[in-house]
Amino acid sequence: VDAIRLALARPDQAYVGSIKIESEFQNTISTASCVHRRLLNPNNFIGFDPENRYNFCRRFRQNLMVQMDRSVGIVSEKFPYQDEDVAKVLEALCVDPKFLAVLSGWWMPRLSKWGGPLATYLVSMRLKRAVRGVASVAKFQNFVRAFVERLVASSMESFEVRGLEQLDPEQGYLFVSNHRDIAGDSMLLNLALHRHGLGTVRIAVGDNLIEEAYATDLMRLNKSFFINRTGTNPREVYKDLTTASKYILDSIAERQSVWIAQSEGRAKDGRDLTDVSVLKMLQLSNRKAPVAEHFQRLSIVPTTLSYEFDPLDAAKAREVRLIRETGRYDKSPGEDLRNLALGLTGAKGRVVLTVGRPLAGLPDTVEALAEQIDAAILAGQALFPINEWAAARIDAIDQSGGDLPVLPSTADEAFDRPSGAEGLARFEACSDEDRMDLLSMYAAPVQLKAAPR
Repeated sequence: VDAIRLALARPDQAYVGSIKIESEFQNTISTASCVHRRLLNPNNFIGFDPENRYNFCRRFRQNLMVQMDRSVGIVSEKFPYQDEDVAKVLEALCVDPKFLAVLSGWWMPRLSKWGGPLATYLVSMRLKRAVRGVASVAKFQNFVRAFVERLVASSMESFEVRGLEQLDPEQGYLFVSNHRDIAGDSMLLNLALHRHGLGTVRIAVGDNLIEEAYATDLMRLNKSFFINRTGTNPREVYKDLTTASKYILDSIAERQSVWIAQSEGRAKDGRDLTDVSVLKMLQLSNRKAPVAEHFQRLSIVPTTLSYEFDPLDAAKAREVRLIRETGRYDKSPGEDLRNLALGLTGAKGRVVLTVGRPLAGLPDTVEALAEQIDAAILAGQALFPINEWAAARIDAIDQSGGDLPVLPSTADEAFDRPSGAEGLARFEACSDEDRMDLLSMYAAPVQLKAAPR
């Protein structure tokens, strides 16, 4: 009904969520408006018991949404909120019990442990005061920045940004980034852009993260849209991917930048390689156009995040080992959201964000383009002592024929130990069976830079 009301309010340029409805949708709107009037007239339901009326309304809504989806080619729930949505969404979040439980554990850990309902009430009141007057996406991002700055200060030794001066503030770009952290990679790019007075990005997120309504709302408030990675119907998945591809192309044309990871999942083994399927998805918006011509319109900017320490390194090493040994890794319920939280709050040491030059001289195939992006992302990779140590240790293990342990026991051999207490602690905390994969993860950037191309 809300979608119909929005459409009827703007008959010349109707919208569902943030997406413009083209002229072929007008017939659907006309039909919907007639049925909408019927739904609002109780006399039309004489003889209907409450359950039958509910079922009729539910079937009508389902059928209408199918027509909308077919005509518009989009599901608005998967795209960013607009300014007119912000106040209503924040109002709902202020009373969302799951969201308040998370915040109370962060803001009032002791009270939430012993007095949950009281902590939830106090957090709700505090949140309502904090978001009062926040009625646009820009104001929401201004509000969130204070929390992001605190996260950076508490979880990083330093945060260095390189290359932003190469960007034109009046142009939209597609930031194709390596993917080490679920939310941190795009968050840090947005922080850097915001600090420099540049427009923030729309963020492509896999719909596997749609687990909790409050998390989805927060991501959509922060200009995130969802890519179909969990669908089982090939036709529906293809349609959704085509819609996302068109949305990205239209965003760039509107001078609104977009962030997307170079691969569907995080680089668990430390090797940042572009998945050709991501580029093929981006191509769906104009499949007949030559590769170089189409991707030139997207203004690709290779972007590299370099973390001295990965808060989830041991978990990633375990996943890599299990996949190698058993061929699969099964996530536990809520694992993605837990990893998202730990990735944001865990210790990272020094972090470097490198924004490359917009790609030029694009090749004629997506495979060659993937290699061009890989080379640019690798060139922006910053190396830390733990990376150099891990690569040297692997060389020593190989030269010994595998006789050396991953972590030597002699504490006074500086070269043979990870530099810094944090690096040493990461290996000591990791299980013996996962340490070699952890070592390989930290060595990967050094090995890739040294490999002939």
